[in-house]
Amino acid sequence: MNSTLDVAWLPAELAKAEVRGGSAIVVDVVRATTSITTALASGARRVVPAVRVDEAREVAAANGAWLCGERGGVPPDGFDLGNSPSGFTKERIAGRTLVFTSTNGTAAMRSALAVGPRTLRLACFRNLGSVAEAVWSEHGSEGNGGVLVVCSGRKGRVSMDDGWCAGHLVRRLLHFGPGFELSDGAAAARELAVGLGAPTAAGLARMAAGRALGKLGLAEDLADCARTDDLRVVPIWRDGAFVSGGEGEENG
Repeated sequence: MNSTLDVAWLPAELAKAEVRGGSAIVVDVVRATTSITTALASGARRVVPAVRVDEAREVAAANGAWLCGERGGVPPDGFDLGNSPSGFTKERIAGRTLVFTSTNGTAAMRSALAVGPRTLRLACFRNLGSVAEAVWSEHGSEGNGGVLVVCSGRKGRVSMDDGWCAGHLVRRLLHFGPGFELSDGAAAARELAVGLGAPTAAGLARMAAGRALGKLGLAEDLADCARTDDLRVVPIWRDGAFVSGGEGEENG
């Protein structure tokens, strides 16, 4: 029996998605899921997502954690780090707990959790192959619940960069075998990825999120966001935070 592979192009679609008991993967390639994946690859112990800035401040204060993230693309006052992947270096964050908030990505993560997936992971171009491998290992050719890729979008609108990444993830999953039945959303994302080809910083710079970063003087972040398969880390939700590893377990 095949598993359904779906792509929600916006978190608002989650109300009608069938993911309970299956797997969810959130994508916010410019930049939240890229930054969180980079942070865990650099040795961060846990990354706690927060939807609001005041929530992030409260959680960080209660846990002695660093504040990271952005509003309008830049770090709020008093934050230790912003949302630039290059800022999450081993020298700065190894062994630390981070509290992370962003304009779009962390709200999408919270929305995905609310629909009750068995597992929740984060994907970006940097860990595409590892995410596909982890999901396929969980589901296999016999099927083990559905798989839903959630695009974070931008200001409530479809974000082309997220769809590009989601489409390449669909392609990677199909490469393992015929054990998935595609929804129209997944098929559309796959066709977008085929049409756009391999991710590049120049390609991201032409999209709304990339143009916004350029206006902030942060276009150099796009090179990190376009890197492909250079990280093996798969952020997975465990006990109130994203951590690296624990792929064989269910959500705590």
